[in-house]
Amino acid sequence: MLELLLLGAAAPHAAGDEPAPAEAPAPAPPPPSGITAIPGIVGSRLAADFRWSVNNLEADGEDILKSPCHAGELFQNPAFYWTTLASGALLGAGFALDEPARTTFSKISDKDASHLQSWGNAALWSSTGALYLYGLSVDDARAREYALTGLFASGVSGLLTSAIKDVFGRERPVQNNGHWQWFKGGHSFVSGATTPVSEYADNRWYVALPAYTAAAAVGLGRMGKDAHWISDVFGSALLGVGTTELFLHMHALHAANASRYRVFPVVVEHSLGLGVSVTFRDP
Repeated sequence: MLELLLLGAAAPHAAGDEPAPAEAPAPAPPPPSGITAIPGIVGSRLAADFRWSVNNLEADGEDILKSPCHAGELFQNPAFYWTTLASGALLGAGFALDEPARTTFSKISDKDASHLQSWGNAALWSSTGALYLYGLSVDDARAREYALTGLFASGVSGLLTSAIKDVFGRERPVQNNGHWQWFKGGHSFVSGATTPVSEYADNRWYVALPAYTAAAAVGLGRMGKDAHWISDVFGSALLGVGTTELFLHMHALHAANASRYRVFPVVVEHSLGLGVSVTFRDP
């Protein structure tokens, strides 16, 4: 294990200075209590979340780059085939329902469609924010980490969606050029915000049902505005949920192997800094 310590400059004594005479140590001040302790407590939890985020982002990138080396393990897992089959069936059903769904949902007024989008998004993001604030207030690291994972996954799935749209260039329903192109579902991040809240509650129905109903409301609003096909909504939901589940799985593996964490704070006498550890394995 090689550890590199990047220390902030303190104020060391110059080589030629005479040492100051020793003084009796002052009595330690009493620790803050009550409301005065809140800033320090919140600050330490925010700092812990920052360290967790940096370490997991680094480990996520490492895992993604190394993923081709583990393709064999994936193909040996029966869950991979069942998940692929179910995803394909859902997308196939979406394509079959595109035109009938467009005819049905186009009857939603523009005002109602806007309300569905606005209220759905507000419910989703407020629930994610509430999960993080709950974890911050009661020192539940798991709640905070699930909320942060949702943000990571939302960003990644949004980037993937943009890349897919650029590659396939599927047009929106309102352009009346048919639906046999893939894919224009720009709201995969909505599902990314939904999944962590439900997973934190172990997918209990009274949490999962409202969460996924809010996500469905956003998709319904987009279809009401003739901006998405139903296959777009299904595809973006699969992408958002799949990305979030992948990040939750990777972060659980990182937590089980905490020695992979590379960035940590360092306090050495008069200095504060950042430590970076690098592990070298023998060939």
